[in-house]
Amino acid sequence: MGKHRVFLAAPAGADRAGFRAEVRAVLAPGLLAAVPGLTALSACLVDATPAVPPWQRPGEAPAPAEPVFDAVIDAWGDGAALDEALAWLSPRVAGLPQASIRVAETVEKDELARPAGARAPGVKFLALMCFHEDLPPATARRLWTHHAALALRVHIGMGRYVRDWVEAIAPDDLPVPRFGGVAELHFPSAEVMAAQWFDSEAGRQAIIHDVGHFLARATRLYTTEHVLKA
Repeated sequence: MGKHRVFLAAPAGADRAGFRAEVRAVLAPGLLAAVPGLTALSACLVDATPAVPPWQRPGEAPAPAEPVFDAVIDAWGDGAALDEALAWLSPRVAGLPQASIRVAETVEKDELARPAGARAPGVKFLALMCFHEDLPPATARRLWTHHAALALRVHIGMGRYVRDWVEAIAPDDLPVPRFGGVAELHFPSAEVMAAQWFDSEAGRQAIIHDVGHFLARATRLYTTEHVLKA
C-alpha cells in the first residue's frame, strides 16, 4: 500500500480558519467520494500549535508566527488509486502554496485509536525534515532509521510514531525548504505532549545529539487529525 501527503496553505489574505474548515468538510470528503478505492484518508488541520513548543534545538531559529501550511491530506492506497486521487485534487488546489509528496511509510509504533468518521485524539505533530546536504540519501536514511529506537525510548508520551521517507516531491518551487523525510509523533492529548515529550533531561540531550548527525533543519506542524476512512 502506498501513501501520499499533500500540504496546503490558504490563499494569501484568506480566512485561514475558514480554509481549514473547508478542507475538512468539503475537499477531503469530496476526494473520498470521487476515489472510493483509497484504502484510508485523513485531513489534518494545523490548528494545535502550542504557545510554547515542547522542544527546540539550541541555536535553532524560532518558528514563524504563523504556520507555513494550514492543512495536510493523507491518503493511502495502491498506485492507481493515489494517482486518481491526485488527478482529482490537483485542479482544485491549483495556485495554492503546497507540497505534494509520495512517501515510503514506516510505522514504528501504533497504539492510538483513530476511528473512522471522527477526530483522532490529541495532537499529531509533523516535522518536515531537511537532512544535511553533504549526506548521501542512503546514509541519511540509515541514520534516521537508527534514530527510531532512541525516539521510541525517549518520547514516552507518544501513542503513534511514523517515519515517511520522501520518494517524490512537487512542485519545484516549494514554500518551505526542500525536505527529504516527515516524522510523525502523535500524542493522545496536548497535555501529554507537553509533559511527556521526553522521559528526562538526559533523554532530551540524547535526542538533540543524535538528530544532529542527520538533521539540518525542520518545518514543524501541530495538527488535529480527522479520519475519514481508517
